Amino acid sequence: RWVRKCEAELSGAVKVPLVAPGITSSTPLAPPPQPTAPSQAAVAGTRPVPASLAPTSDPSRVRYEWYQTFTHLVVSILARGVAASDVSVTFEPAEVDVAIKLPGTSSEYQLNLSLFAKVDTADCTYSVSATKVELKMKKDVAAKWDTLEGTGEGGILPYLPAVDPAAAEDAPKRPAYPTSRPKKTDWDEVEHDVAREEAEEKLEGDDALQKLFRDIYARADDDTRRAMNKSFQTSGGTVLSTNWGEVAKKDYEKERTAPEGQEWKKWG
Repeated sequence: RWVRKCEAELSGAVKVPLVAPGITSSTPLAPPPQPTAPSQAAVAGTRPVPASLAPTSDPSRVRYEWYQTFTHLVVSILARGVAASDVSVTFEPAEVDVAIKLPGTSSEYQLNLSLFAKVDTADCTYSVSATKVELKMKKDVAAKWDTLEGTGEGGILPYLPAVDPAAAEDAPKRPAYPTSRPKKTDWDEVEHDVAREEAEEKLEGDDALQKLFRDIYARADDDTRRAMNKSFQTSGGTVLSTNWGEVAKKDYEKERTAPEGQEWKKWG
């Protein structure tokens, strides 16, 4: 009896379509998303070049900057992607001319600098990299420049000349400035007195020897100064020579000898 009852209930059951909740059987299902085709750059494995690294093709966007040391001058022209064969540089004692053919165009960047002072053209070079063209110039006189450009004269001195007391006394006096002090100070006279005292000062022993070396160095040319520096430093203070032709060829570090009862030792 129970079997017949179950078969009767099964024969009258309502069939329910297998669809997702909230979706009727008449609602079409959305098609699955189709994969997009990869871009050409992704297929090639490359990336677009940023604008900051693109070659410079507009002359108006090229700029330059400079800095100096006591002996050299460096000018950097910020032009990207320039070929070395497209760069022309001419060095003159007081002038430098630069012409750069910019990549991908017929435009040319030109730079003409009238220098503040003279340079040694035999020791001037330039180099080309991916981001700039760099000029390196050796100053004719080792000194600080007030600015990059000028007349080429510079108005600089390699060192301060020694004061001649006799010439200082004959020099015209500077005008005295108004002051409320009851007693005026003649600063020219003070300066002359100091110079005279230094010239007449009688030193003895090491002080006299050091003063002699200072006077020689102050009045020496560049070669003499180089000779004195190299001989004294490389010999450990045992040799002081003013002959650059001899000092340039010698190796005092190999030839130097320690004082009696002592020996040289290397540290570090």
